[in-house]
Amino acid sequence: MVKHSELLKQSPESVADNGHGGNHIPIEPLENALDTFNYSTQNYHWNLFKDGYASLGVAASIELVLNYVTDEGETIKRTFVGACNFLLQSIAPITDWNATAKSMCIKNAASDAGKWLGRGINSEVLPDRTARSENGKVVVKKKPDTKIMQQFLLAVEKGDDATITMLSNIYDIKTEADVEEK
Repeated sequence: MVKHSELLKQSPESVADNGHGGNHIPIEPLENALDTFNYSTQNYHWNLFKDGYASLGVAASIELVLNYVTDEGETIKRTFVGACNFLLQSIAPITDWNATAKSMCIKNAASDAGKWLGRGINSEVLPDRTARSENGKVVVKKKPDTKIMQQFLLAVEKGDDATITMLSNIYDIKTEADVEEK
């Protein structure tokens, strides 16, 4: 009999670079791991939307049901909810946005179940939540991925101060001037 509580504490068996500075478990190995739980999905919903720049995006959610065997041998059902949203152009050249959205939702739901299914897989790339500003409040800025840096550099090139300020407020962006100051 599989001890799910012990299994979920283990590191994932298959981890890959996501191409944006983080890691992920590819969907096929993740589904194979989920088979251990005799999993199912339900209530998959998606919605297409246009952002402020008229780019088409998708927002989706799903419920992932795992049949979990407790340490006492009792089988219980646990339901986890996963969601995603992205612009369709961000997954080009992939055209099957619906399969991509469903896979991302399943991955996000599975990561709530335990380490073996992806919980904490990117903990080393998360921002430092202990840094304090001059007024004593915790400052949390995200680490920019390559797409954010490209957007930032384009804004600098065009002199788009609004975009530069917005991205600088959200992301921990280091410019050459910042490096030279230190």
